[in-house]
Amino acid sequence: MRKAIQLAYDDLFDLNCGFAKKAGFKEISIILADIMDKTQDEWDREIDKMGEILSKHGLWCSQSHPYFYDLRVSSEKTMDNCEFSMQQAVRASAKLGAEWCVFHPRTSITTGFSTKQAFEDNRRSISTYLEVAKKYGTGIAIENLSIFSEFVPMILTYSCVTENLVELCDSFNDKSVGICWDTGHANLMPYDQAEKIRLVGERIKCTHIHNNFGIRDTHLTPDQGNIPWEKVMHAFKQVGYNGSLCLETHCRYNEPKLLEDFTRYNYNCLEFLDRLYK
Repeated sequence: MRKAIQLAYDDLFDLNCGFAKKAGFKEISIILADIMDKTQDEWDREIDKMGEILSKHGLWCSQSHPYFYDLRVSSEKTMDNCEFSMQQAVRASAKLGAEWCVFHPRTSITTGFSTKQAFEDNRRSISTYLEVAKKYGTGIAIENLSIFSEFVPMILTYSCVTENLVELCDSFNDKSVGICWDTGHANLMPYDQAEKIRLVGERIKCTHIHNNFGIRDTHLTPDQGNIPWEKVMHAFKQVGYNGSLCLETHCRYNEPKLLEDFTRYNYNCLEFLDRLYK
C-alpha cells in the first residue's frame, strides 16, 4: 500500500520533509493548523513556500488536515477567522496536489449533544468548504472522532457514532466527499473497529494511522498500544481500501537525530502493516 506520514507546517517542516524522504516516504499529509489569522496574500506566500519545500525533497502532498475550531466550540457557533482559514486551507491543499482535506466534524454541545443540530450545522459548514474544494480540485474527508477523556468536562463528539458519520457523508451524495478513518480514535470507542470499517466501506478515502491503549488519544506508533492490526488491516482489504496508510504519530521531542530515527521507525511500522494487508 501507499505510505505517508503527517507533518506539521511549522519551523521544522523542511527538516522533517528531508527525513521523510530519506526514510522512504514519497507522500505526506500536511497539518495546516499553525498559519491562522493571515491575509490571502500571506496564505499565497505560505502555499508557494510549502510547494518549494515539497519539490526540493521530491515529495507529494496527498492529503491535508486543516483544523481551526476547538472541539469544545459548539457546532452552531462560527468564527470569521476560522471560516476564512478553513477555506484558504482547502484552496492551499488543492494547489499542493492533495486529493483530500480531512475535516473534524463539529458537535452541538450547548444544545445537549443534539445529533440533529450537529448534522445540520456540519451540513452547512461542509457545503461551504466543498464548494471551494470542487472549484480548485480536491475533496473533503470527514473524520471519525471519539470520546476524549483528556477534555474536562469529558465530551461526546458527533462522529464518535459511526452511523452519524456515514449519514453525514451520504447526505451529500457527492464523490468529492468521503471519510477519513482514524484508527486511534476508533480504538478509544467500545466497539469492534474492524466491524465499523466494514460498515463505512468504500466511503473510506484516506486514513490516520496511530495507536493507543484505549484510554487516551496518545498517537503512538503502530507497535505500541492494543489495536488488533491483523483484524483492522483485513477489514481495510475487505472494503477495497487502496489509498495511503498515513501515520499520525507524535514525536515528543524536536531533537533532529530523534526526529530522523522516529521517522524511519514509522516507515518500518507501515511496512509491517502493509504485509498484514497482503
